[in-house]
Amino acid sequence: MTITLIIILFAIVLDRLFPDRGRMRPFVWYEDWVRSVEQRFNAGTRGQGLAAVLVAVGPVVLGVFLARYILSRVSYSLVYVFDILVLYLCLDLYRLTRTAVAVSESLDSGDLLMAASHLETMICKTPSDITEPAIAQATVEAVLKQANTRVMAPLFWFILLGPVAVVLQRLAAMLDRLWGHRNLQYAEFGWAAARLNDLLGWVPARITALSYGIMGSFEDALHCWRRQAGMWSDINSGPLLASGFGAMHMGACDESEDEDLAGLRTTSTLIVNAADIRRVVALLWRVLLFWLAIAILMAGARLFGVFG
Repeated sequence: MTITLIIILFAIVLDRLFPDRGRMRPFVWYEDWVRSVEQRFNAGTRGQGLAAVLVAVGPVVLGVFLARYILSRVSYSLVYVFDILVLYLCLDLYRLTRTAVAVSESLDSGDLLMAASHLETMICKTPSDITEPAIAQATVEAVLKQANTRVMAPLFWFILLGPVAVVLQRLAAMLDRLWGHRNLQYAEFGWAAARLNDLLGWVPARITALSYGIMGSFEDALHCWRRQAGMWSDINSGPLLASGFGAMHMGACDESEDEDLAGLRTTSTLIVNAADIRRVVALLWRVLLFWLAIAILMAGARLFGVFG
């Protein structure tokens, strides 16, 4: 546990110092390759989508496994360095929070076009509604969801199964973003990619949603989770958004059955603004520091048990 914690801390520090990864852009290269795989395989069936997922994921995961195995035969110091590097490349904490803060600063200055541009960077699509409440709410939702995909899920899988699992999780998230069956072109072909990402994100999403409640308004988070999580078709986005908005006292979770289709109300009494973006970034940091504190206490207790 102590070694794992040290690796995580080093990876977070590297992410802080070099959030843009310099010239290391493995996921950019991978995205180009994935598009070529899709062009060769996509004929509109689930079987072809499954085969494409295996082709897109298998070689990379196998390569990470073999590289780590070879390094373990040479020196475990090299293994630790390799683990730090892999986790660093898969984490995206500072870039996520930096972009969210950039959105809030642009909204504060009244530059809606710049705010929309930063939001587009986060969600990888052009916002349909360029107004301050719409941009602010979309940014808060993006942080609540991507905190799991880009921070908590990588840490969860790294702790559980190591660098191979964390690479698999990040590749699955990327394939779901590119191939997820959200339009006619990927209706069947993207099924396997979406299900893989759902599977790998299921447990981390619920841990993250629970963490939102622990570090926010616990009662409101659980109430909104119970009442509104089912309003989203995505099995992982529902708990994350409902719990997150509830934790920040932004969910309208009454006992009636007439919640709107978005699962949350944005009315004249609840308008999301730039300050709420900063609040959700602070919530993410509290969640991360909460689990790091628990890990440090566990590592300290283990050392105390060994040396005491």
